[in-house]
Amino acid sequence: MSQTREKNESKKTRLGMKKKAVKQKALPTGWREVRLGEICSIDKRTLSSQTPHDYCFDYISLSDIERGRLLQTQKCKYSEAPSRARGIVAKGDVLLATVRPYLQAFYIFRNHVKDCIVSTGFAVLSPKRNLLNSSYLYEILFSQYMMATYHAFNVGSNYPAVNSSDIRKFKIPLPPLPEQKAIASLLEKWDTAIEKTEALIAEKEKRFKWLLKTLISDQQDNPEWRKVKLGNLCTKILGGGTPSTANIGYWKGHIPWMTSADIVNAKTINTRKYITAQAVKDSATNLIPRNNIIVVTRVGIGKAVKNEMDICISQDSQGLILKKSVSADFLIHCLLEKIKVFKSVSQGSTIQGITKKRLFDIEFPLPSLPEQKQIAQRVNIVEREIGLLKELIEKYRTQKRGLMQKLLTGKWRIY
Repeated sequence: MSQTREKNESKKTRLGMKKKAVKQKALPTGWREVRLGEICSIDKRTLSSQTPHDYCFDYISLSDIERGRLLQTQKCKYSEAPSRARGIVAKGDVLLATVRPYLQAFYIFRNHVKDCIVSTGFAVLSPKRNLLNSSYLYEILFSQYMMATYHAFNVGSNYPAVNSSDIRKFKIPLPPLPEQKAIASLLEKWDTAIEKTEALIAEKEKRFKWLLKTLISDQQDNPEWRKVKLGNLCTKILGGGTPSTANIGYWKGHIPWMTSADIVNAKTINTRKYITAQAVKDSATNLIPRNNIIVVTRVGIGKAVKNEMDICISQDSQGLILKKSVSADFLIHCLLEKIKVFKSVSQGSTIQGITKKRLFDIEFPLPSLPEQKQIAQRVNIVEREIGLLKELIEKYRTQKRGLMQKLLTGKWRIY
């Protein structure tokens, strides 16, 4: 009992420190600090138990919101709806997820909303329009200013959550209403750029999948493509290993060494460790020359990558040294589809992995080398476009975070 009391006291102390740290921040002239309960109504509108069973609505669950985006809605009748489908929303409302792992699932209903119900896992915040701008509230909830307070109110160990009564206690900096609108308007420009880029990425990814299906997957019975085994496309298949971690000197070299965790996608390796030539000589690792393919056959099974640089591999992977009659850019896409089967088979099994023989015996149709290169070129163009758009969206997010830090603390005034 005394240990429980000590833990509770310790938690109260931590909460107090976090709240105090937020409270001590100086606010600009004309701003004030307020509790959300003073400027919002929270969870006031819910479905009645008397709702007609044939009442139809759009339902939003916790998993339907991601980083400020509404991914989908589910059409429901009241008689078939999940038990958590209760919160009625209106234009201008802001959703705040109250349970992990969704604690950063925020969403604002900027447009007219009709017959839309959300999970009780959300708090529905309805701003008092004469005091609080909905878009400003949405932005402040996303800010670093709020995160410490937000997480400090988490209670529960197995399924941490924030209570609505605690949300009413959240304190936010409140500028005059015209300044709120000016801040929100500027930040919305970045939101719009991010949303448009995300939509473009989604379209490009659809195009990418369509190309893979049309140009590769649907060609399984093409009579002009010959059936080949993977082993016949390689001059050799090399295993990997890990130099002794007890010898610190091995890990102070310039030769990149990778594990399956370093594979970002089919063309990108995020190398974190480097070894010496002596480490290569004294261990089971092998150097895989650039423009070949590395397949993960143990931990992380299902991954494969075309290596753009000479790199050593761990024991979880095999390096495919390809013959000149095959394009690595083409083969990587064929191979990723095939090894998905091994991944699904290995899940839940006591023995995980692909043996060298099974890897050697993977069979698929293969066009001529010129056609391989043509197909790879078309696929690679879209793949590069997706990569560039993802870099762009990260720049937008970084810029927005910087703006939020300045605008939502009043360091920069725009009104």
